[in-house]
Amino acid sequence: MRQTLSIPVTMSLAALHIRPAEPSDQPFFADLYRSTRDDLLGLLADPRYVDGLIAMQQQMQVAGYRSSYPEALYEVLELDRRPVGRLVTAAVAGAVRVVDIAVLPQARKQGVAGEALRRLQRQAALDGRDVTLAVRRDNAGARRLYAALGFAVEAEDAVVLQLRWRAGPHRSAAPAVSGTAIRAVGHPCQ
Repeated sequence: MRQTLSIPVTMSLAALHIRPAEPSDQPFFADLYRSTRDDLLGLLADPRYVDGLIAMQQQMQVAGYRSSYPEALYEVLELDRRPVGRLVTAAVAGAVRVVDIAVLPQARKQGVAGEALRRLQRQAALDGRDVTLAVRRDNAGARRLYAALGFAVEAEDAVVLQLRWRAGPHRSAAPAVSGTAIRAVGHPCQ
């Protein structure tokens, strides 16, 4: 049985706790992944088939991450000691790559992803590293968030934008909304 999470409308971002993932987090990760797959959940098919398809897609995602980023850091985003999201990052040449960031639907639009990314930006700036990520063109909410955090388009194709936030002495760790950097996107890992 799935546990519903009640998120206060106004949360204190100081209450956001980020911790390393543990093997016991796997059921949460499965539920989180499932929550990002509206495309599959909307299929008019036997629920057992849909469940199997989602599980297979999650296994492929995990295998892809482990293959492309074997040293990636998997972290759990928690509010009030309850997991509400996941952040996967990897060190790449001159940058920290956000491999994946996902937040449960009931915890979205509460500032969880933004706060996690601002903390990552502050640490990256201290280390003299940029932050990079990819976002699907059709993920308008994530694109707005990334634009507000100062990410700019570095490369693009028909489906995905590659974004970069540049660290530097002139750069704020919590950048202001730029408005012109990105036209509207999300993460490709959904």
